Amino acid sequence: MKRIFIDTNILIDFIDNREGADNAETIFACGYSGEVLLYASSLSFANLAYIIKGRTQEEKYNALRQISTMVDILPLSKADVLSAIAQPAPDFEDMLQYQCAKTANCDYIITNDRHHFGFSNIPFFTSEAFVDQLDDLL
Repeated sequence: MKRIFIDTNILIDFIDNREGADNAETIFACGYSGEVLLYASSLSFANLAYIIKGRTQEEKYNALRQISTMVDILPLSKADVLSAIAQPAPDFEDMLQYQCAKTANCDYIITNDRHHFGFSNIPFFTSEAFVDQLDDLL
């Protein structure tokens, strides 16, 4: 079974019903049906909480709770942080996400910040590209 790492921006698409929310829903449905294993880092939860900070506390925690039922939450270890520091990238947060996905042996990264993952040895896709190629990738 494929192990799919979900970047923070995909979580935001889903929670905020932004452009791409339909693709995020399709990806989460694949996880729910057991076709794939979905992962997100603990860092994504901190980022998501910060981004939706304008919501009421109840809305914010409901959103975090909802996402936590849809993905397995991966820790961000000291080794991940040190690896990210050792491999400078244009966006440090993306390198942290990558290291977390790499440690978890993920097969793919789904991100809509594809320009920030040029360093990745793990194949990465936008949510739209992943959904368009779903049959071939799984």
